[in-house]
Amino acid sequence: MFRLCVLTLVALGCSAPVPPPPPTDPLPFEEASATAAPDPTKFGPYPVGVRTVTFEDTGRRKPDGTPRLLVTEIWYPAVQSTRGQPTVDYDIFQVFTPEQQASIGVGTIPPLKTAAVRDAEPTRAHGKFPLIVFSHGQAAIRWQSTYYTVLLASHGYVVVSTDHEGGTLYDVVRGQLQNVAVGIETRPVDVTYLLNRLGRLKEDDPLFGTFDLEKIGVTGHSFGALTSLRVAAIDKRVKAIVPQAPVDANVAWLGLAQPVVLGIPVHIQAAHDDRTLEWDTSIEPTLLVMRDPLWLLDITHGGHFTFSDLCAFDLASIVDRVRLDIPGADVRKVLNDGCGPTSPPATIAQPLINHFGVAFFNAQLKGSTASLELMTQAQANAVAGDAGVATFSYRPAGDYSDGGVRDGGP
Repeated sequence: MFRLCVLTLVALGCSAPVPPPPPTDPLPFEEASATAAPDPTKFGPYPVGVRTVTFEDTGRRKPDGTPRLLVTEIWYPAVQSTRGQPTVDYDIFQVFTPEQQASIGVGTIPPLKTAAVRDAEPTRAHGKFPLIVFSHGQAAIRWQSTYYTVLLASHGYVVVSTDHEGGTLYDVVRGQLQNVAVGIETRPVDVTYLLNRLGRLKEDDPLFGTFDLEKIGVTGHSFGALTSLRVAAIDKRVKAIVPQAPVDANVAWLGLAQPVVLGIPVHIQAAHDDRTLEWDTSIEPTLLVMRDPLWLLDITHGGHFTFSDLCAFDLASIVDRVRLDIPGADVRKVLNDGCGPTSPPATIAQPLINHFGVAFFNAQLKGSTASLELMTQAQANAVAGDAGVATFSYRPAGDYSDGGVRDGGP
């Protein structure tokens, strides 16, 4: 009987189940998902690659007839073999003209070190990744917040940040900075252009097929926060936003049909001691008009540049040697806003910003409900190591016309 059974199995081609092949490019730990919530303050399971791409928007031309240029940094999850390769530094000294460099002096401004590897191979073993657009502040630069953008990429996001031509640090040092009224119109179009252009990548592009255009987030600092608010109002592909140190949302939505109801989750990050966009005139009016699920992080004694890497450059120290003009602003005062001794150092502020920003996107774009549960006052205290550094609050969906927010978690 045994021999008969064996012969029958062979004849029928039956065999024991074959185990599945081992996963290619395995992760050291699980990324955020419906079942996982990795620590959002720590580097995620992916090494990070970075590419610099210049797009030409031929549909918008400058007065000299040339197309609008979008010099764009793209950080993305890379294959595990990327670990240990040389990483990218950003040298803000190179932004200045040769004459200005001579006045500043070599070695005066330290380079900004990152964990990203230039042109590393993108990983394709874990499906498509959500896409996040980061928008820099007025008179800033596309890589102004690498502590945040590179970390997001390590958690499984393709993060795209472009220089908003006319509103960058390049333009400041050359005396060509455009009025903010121009940027209110051009910046959101830059973002929608990027989304459209990335959707048309050719198959031979290294990043083709690596991101999911059904899962889009936008975040940004200062004028970039305004950009995120305005883009969310005009482009319904955007599923969640994180404005950092934003201007009054009523300004962001000028010229749009009122009232603006975004209908998407919003996480605002701000600082009570911001002297550039003050709490009473920027954050309070924004809270009054928000009718959507809203999470609010207030870094109590932070300032405007608490949310960027620019404090590390100490640009205020070179104002006497290089003329930096920002119309309507005291440049020295602006550059010190959030960089002084009364503000929390980057070693405390940046983990707070990352904790809530990454956890929020993990919840909204990756379906990680456990990540949403990390967004509490208790977690803010734990990350900062001090209960007085930041206040966190949450407001569920609805019209809270008094601007109030509710303490607690999700």
